[in-house]
Amino acid sequence: MSLQNINNPFKSLKFRYLVLRFLVLSVIIGFLLNFLQSSSGLKLNPQDSLITIYITQFVLICLWLVKDFRRLKAKLKYVVGDFPKNYNWLWLAGLVPLAIVFSIGAFLILFYLLSLAAPSFVEQLLRNIANTPSVESSNSFASNLLVSLAVCIVAPITEEFIFRGVILQRWATKWGISAGLLSSSLLFGFLHPQNPIGVSLLGIILGLLYIKTRSLIVPIAFHALNNILAVSSQFIPRDSSTSTPALTMESLQSSWWVGLLFMTISLPFLLRFIKKNWPRKNTIIPYLNNANKHEKIVERVF
Repeated sequence: MSLQNINNPFKSLKFRYLVLRFLVLSVIIGFLLNFLQSSSGLKLNPQDSLITIYITQFVLICLWLVKDFRRLKAKLKYVVGDFPKNYNWLWLAGLVPLAIVFSIGAFLILFYLLSLAAPSFVEQLLRNIANTPSVESSNSFASNLLVSLAVCIVAPITEEFIFRGVILQRWATKWGISAGLLSSSLLFGFLHPQNPIGVSLLGIILGLLYIKTRSLIVPIAFHALNNILAVSSQFIPRDSSTSTPALTMESLQSSWWVGLLFMTISLPFLLRFIKKNWPRKNTIIPYLNNANKHEKIVERVF
């Protein structure tokens, strides 16, 4: 069967509708959570409230998208793909630390430059970073479990399904594979304002893994391992006797060379991976590739 005869649901899935759903769900979930807490006496701290909203919102968005696929008579298994056989998972595990090292380096360099140009803006960002959900010994077991669940399980599955499984393929269908990969990765980084450069590069790596293997399982595994290592680092003891963020303006301005060193070490390897795996102009999206492969198998059987 030719590709022209295969239904491409990403011609109909509109990004603007996805954004609208996020906004509507944010308002509804926030209202319901506040109503539940005020009416039942249940009290959640700000971190638990934020994580609860995140989990609920992303899970519902994914379920909504699954319903879209059914409406469009598309097959979810073509989005997810098959479990890759004989895949070099050890090589993948080695790529994760390089991405983390680059991400840390990009964070330090970016915030160092921003601290020179707009110190008050950076101070506010550092306060926001200090208030982001994290695993800490001062938190309750339930709170730490909720954060770990969100970061290590929910985020890898839902974000990969949304950003790589849907947005990348939607924009690749509309603008071409390279433009779809770049634009979806930049959006991924933009929505992680604490480290937009590092996360954008991570998005490119995740997208390349998806396009190369045609399996969403691979970027999910990469994303999960990346987040597990990040959460594990939060178990390192820190001084809790002060409310001042562990990362300060002074530490940023004195550790720029660490960021430069980290980027110098990791960037050549990551650029080599990107160059080697960058898709050709005529590369088709994983959904169509998987559908075409399945249809050819069916034709041979019958």
